[in-house]
Amino acid sequence: MTSAPEDYDPIAACAEQVLKGDPDRFLAAMSGTVEERKRLFPLYAFNLEVARAPYMSQEPMVALIRLQFWRDVVTAAADGTEAPRHDVATPLSQLVIWGDMRADPLLRIIEAREGDVQGNQPQDMEQIRAYLRATSGALMLAGGQLCGMTEFAGDFEVDTALEDLGEAAGLANWLLAQPALTKAGRGHVVPDADTIQTLCEGSLERLNAARAVLGRRGNPALRSAWRSRGILKQAAKQPVLVAEGALGSAEITRRGRMVWLGLTGGW
Repeated sequence: MTSAPEDYDPIAACAEQVLKGDPDRFLAAMSGTVEERKRLFPLYAFNLEVARAPYMSQEPMVALIRLQFWRDVVTAAADGTEAPRHDVATPLSQLVIWGDMRADPLLRIIEAREGDVQGNQPQDMEQIRAYLRATSGALMLAGGQLCGMTEFAGDFEVDTALEDLGEAAGLANWLLAQPALTKAGRGHVVPDADTIQTLCEGSLERLNAARAVLGRRGNPALRSAWRSRGILKQAAKQPVLVAEGALGSAEITRRGRMVWLGLTGGW
């Protein structure tokens, strides 16, 4: 067996994966301290792994086996067992073992992705919101904990605000992904204009409420939602842009906004 080189760095491997697969969260993570990056990159790389799993094979069983691997990693870490050498699983398991992050949000994300494999695509507003809260909401909760916003035992008001913010960010990303989700199939249906507008208006309200609780001082986890308000406003005003894949701003505007937030410490 070939041993890993002495300079092997799983965090760098996670960062590279996030850079390629989730550039928005990569930019947000890079706005934080070195320690915050070391915590967030394994989380975001894990999120990519489980989000892709349902679409990496036409065989549902293959996808479910991939997700079971991650479920085993997380549950073992909750019991104090570190994952064997793996670019993402090992540093992720360490975060759980060391008490930097709870296992429950990760398990919620995995369960939601298992629903993707089984074709349980959300159709009505209640189902869409539940799905977004179980994926992006749980991810924001975990990220907030890694950035020191909530204790291991939890804080109901802060945790709820983090999940509200995550849900809003998840809706923005979900709307951006509609053309790709339609192409992938698995029972996906593009929401109608009324549903899009109602969801966006509700998420904008939750985003404002989250800011009131979390404050204006930012961190890289909160900054991962930095595009959400603009996209939600755009989709609420022109729902037709969702199916056309025409949401979002120019690349230079996107990057410039993140640079500004990093310099000013906001989100």
